[in-house]
Amino acid sequence: MPRKPAHAQFDALKAIREQAFVLFGRFGYEGVSIGDIARATKLSKGALYWHFENKEKLYLDCLLRLHAIFNEYIFDPMRGQTDGVARHLTLFTGLGRLLLDPRVTRGVGGYWMIPSRPETAHILKAQRAFEAACVDTMKETLRLGVVQGRFDYKDDLDEMARAIIALVEAVVLPLRHQGADEVHRILGVLARSLFRAYATADDLLKLTRSL
Repeated sequence: MPRKPAHAQFDALKAIREQAFVLFGRFGYEGVSIGDIARATKLSKGALYWHFENKEKLYLDCLLRLHAIFNEYIFDPMRGQTDGVARHLTLFTGLGRLLLDPRVTRGVGGYWMIPSRPETAHILKAQRAFEAACVDTMKETLRLGVVQGRFDYKDDLDEMARAIIALVEAVVLPLRHQGADEVHRILGVLARSLFRAYATADDLLKLTRSL
């Protein structure tokens, strides 16, 4: 069988990645088969296996794309800030922008439903590494706010960092079933609660009015 032109291969790969990203985001690893993706892309299973050796590799490709979206909107901008208050604000403003991205609003909860099996061990490893990096970024953000005298988290830095990352996940997971306005109201409440509970200066409390 003659090899397809490069543009046709590119179009097929793009369709596979886009449809797989949506389907895995909605239904999780176990809820999607190669056949489901083939039907969604109107391609043969053989065409999918031409680009991805198996479902695990296709799922990992999609999961890493989701990680890149989170880094693009939230964690990379946070890491680029040297001011503790700015880093705190970037968490919430970045999350607000992420919530408007159509790749996310269609639902990504399925990426938190990874079964623990030998064939998915590398997928779980990638997810745990990403989550650990997010927690480390959040811990550094909280620590910076304390060192600069803008927040007082007592001795709760580790627990607080993990709690905030868990709240970020809790905001994102139900996106398919909540409107953008509702989610942004919830996000604003979380941001104001954090600042009011731990900010050490009156000028920071004023910032809560814009959150």
